[in-house]
Amino acid sequence: MGSPFPVTHLIGWMKWRAKGGIFDRLTQFELGLTGRTTDASLVERLTFLETLLYSNRPYDICLAYRLQALEWVLYRETLNGPLLTRLEKIETFLYNQPFSGPVTKRLERLISQIFPDGAIKAKWVSVPEGLLVRVKTVDELSSENSKAGDKFKFVIAQTVLVDGCVIFTEGSSGFGVLKEVKKPSNLGRDARLLMDFVKLRALDGSLVKISSGPRSNELNRSHQWAVGASAAGMLAFGPEGILFGLAVKGKERTIPVGTEFYLQISEPIRVYTLQDDRR
Repeated sequence: MGSPFPVTHLIGWMKWRAKGGIFDRLTQFELGLTGRTTDASLVERLTFLETLLYSNRPYDICLAYRLQALEWVLYRETLNGPLLTRLEKIETFLYNQPFSGPVTKRLERLISQIFPDGAIKAKWVSVPEGLLVRVKTVDELSSENSKAGDKFKFVIAQTVLVDGCVIFTEGSSGFGVLKEVKKPSNLGRDARLLMDFVKLRALDGSLVKISSGPRSNELNRSHQWAVGASAAGMLAFGPEGILFGLAVKGKERTIPVGTEFYLQISEPIRVYTLQDDRR
């Protein structure tokens, strides 16, 4: 596991209205999540919270997975945004009102009432390297306005399953970085944008390495995964995940919101999945 998340990040993700210094806010956050707090060190408490939110062990499944399993069963997709907002939405959807109390208890109650026998039907699955994932952009990228180092957001465009189990759900988000932006040349060369993709969270909260690679690039080129009302808005993949314009030579290029293409898993990983019985 990596270094603990900053408490400001955790509180922001939870949509927590905590006040005071860092220890006061951390205490409020612990109470809101579990109903209890500890006298451990700051690093130990942050590590515990990160584990509670994102780490899966036998008979001890993280909160991110429990929430997303509920969303998948109810909506057939997972949502983005703070945990509390999403939890309150589920409670309101089912009971016309949100509840109070520790998040862990509220999730347990929902799971016991939504899933048969009060248990999520899930299992561990090995995700192979090279598994294809179809995504689409959320932010517009432009050779004119974007620069190297800019972050951009994308979402899963199609749910990914392995052996009938959900790995990534439609709507779940990831982030990438523009590795290189080249302006169009006077010699007629198109502008180009080199995209670098970082880790994507699976249904169970695990961080999975994702990138452009031989399989995804070949599929992107052969199917010309792109959107746009005209040729000027369309794009095609070249080597190393570079997106090229297909229209007039030597022009600035824009990757519109909603551009779809494929990426692939960079290394094998074992994740906790949800069996999809309604395929």
